[in-house]
Formats: sequence, C-alpha cells, structure tokens
Amino acid sequence: MSNVRMVIINEFDSGTVAQSVGTAVASLPANNMQAYNNSRIWRSLTVANSVLQGNFADISLISAFVLWRHNLTNAATIRLQLYASANQTGTVVYDSGDIPAVQQITFGDWDWRIQPVVASALDDWAVRYSQLWFAAVFAASYKITIKDPLNASGQLDATRIYMGRHFEPAVNFSYGRQWQLGSNTQQLRTDDGSLFTTQSPTWRTSQFSLDYIDEGDRANLIKALRYAGTSRDFFISLFPEQGGQKEVENSFAAKFKQQPVITNSAFNNNKAPLSVEEC
Repeated sequence: MSNVRMVIINEFDSGTVAQSVGTAVASLPANNMQAYNNSRIWRSLTVANSVLQGNFADISLISAFVLWRHNLTNAATIRLQLYASANQTGTVVYDSGDIPAVQQITFGDWDWRIQPVVASALDDWAVRYSQLWFAAVFAASYKITIKDPLNASGQLDATRIYMGRHFEPAVNFSYGRQWQLGSNTQQLRTDDGSLFTTQSPTWRTSQFSLDYIDEGDRANLIKALRYAGTSRDFFISLFPEQGGQKEVENSFAAKFKQQPVITNSAFNNNKAPLSVEEC
C-alpha cells in the first residue's frame, strides 16, 4: 500500500495553458484553473474531444496529475502526455493512454441490489476528480485530452489542475488519524422545543502525524511547507491507489490549517503533526 501523497508544489500554475481542440467559453478560459478560486472555472462546449496543452515554466519533474472539481461522467476518458521539449515536441516521456477519468467502484463497495454495473466511487459525492500517479519524469510541456461524449450537460467544467512532483514519506502516518466533516451549519432551538438547522455545504478535515521523518524527507517536507504556507492550495491523498470509498473519502484539494511544529525526536528522525482542510 502506498503512503500518503501530497502534490504541494504545483508546476501547472507557473506555466502556460490553452485549449487547442474544442470550443472554450471566452469568459471561462483554461487559465482560470491556474489560480485557486472555486468560482472561476474552465468550460469547454466540446464534450466529444477537448484538448488542453501548455509549457511548464522550466523543465520540471512530474509524477502526479489531478483534475479537480469537474463534471465528467463515468464514461469519460482522459489522457495525459508529457514531452521532453517545449510546445509538445521531442520525446514523449509519459503517456497515460485513454483511461477512465472517473474512478470506478470496487467490488467490495458495489451493492448489486441498488447500483448499476457501471458505477463510480464518486457517484455520491458533490465534487468529482481524476488523478494519475506515475514514476517521476522530466518534462517541458504537456497535452491533456478529455473525451466525454455522453455528458448530457453539453459542456466540460473543471476548477483546478495539480501537476508536479508529489511528496510521499518513506514511513506513513501513525495510527490515530482523525477525519471529520465541517460546515457553517447553524442550529436554533425554539421555545416549543423544535431544533431548526440551516443547510450548508460540508468540507473534509483531517489530522494526522508523520512520526518517522528522516533527514531526506524532512528537507523535502519543509520546502513544501514553506511554499504552501496556509494560503496555497494543494492536493492530498491519504490512501492513494487503494481504490474505493476509502480512497475517495481521503483525497481532496486542501490547505494547511496551520504550520506544524517539527520535532527532532531522535537521531535522523523528526515528527510533524499535520492538519489539513478541504478547500
């Protein structure tokens, strides 16, 4: 089983991006996805085949790709290609091929009595995402191909792309991890004993501790923490590539709620309690 993974330094943000195939809504361009704001999205009116492509600011080490907060259906496919040279030229250093954009439900989570054969672990979630994890490669440019011809909305929407080298500690977080739903819900009890509640969206929070961080991981973690602070968003998956509801429940765009105190607990060992909140 893989350890927790975080795509904290997002190389996508500092590069270029444009839609090269398909019709984009002029007021909702692809570069909306380069800055965090859930109200700013990219929208394409071509569901059959839309292509995004761009260059990284410099040759970058890439091992993860996430398309976050999109409206792709269970039948959609996505393809990521990374190139050694700018403008989608040179050697193709990574090619995912056309793969399902939405994670399919695992056999253990599938309830044949009420769910169709083609179902997704994301069907009950308001936020959908696609993710790819792979061996790190150096790349100068990229191409993203999205095909969703059965999308009844007639448009493709996405809010954020995370693409970069992910951080994965050599030793996973310790037992005692906490998970909770937060919301701005308010409750009011009236004199007749009724309890009224305002409806409000929920978000995920998680607290966990990395208790066995060696010097190599410590340096990489501190670099990432300095980059993100508490203001930059990133993508975290606590159970990457495990599949099913457990992975979905614990994979989301997040921000650090606070900067952790890193404790040098022993020779070549450090501890860092981390607290993240979905954003």
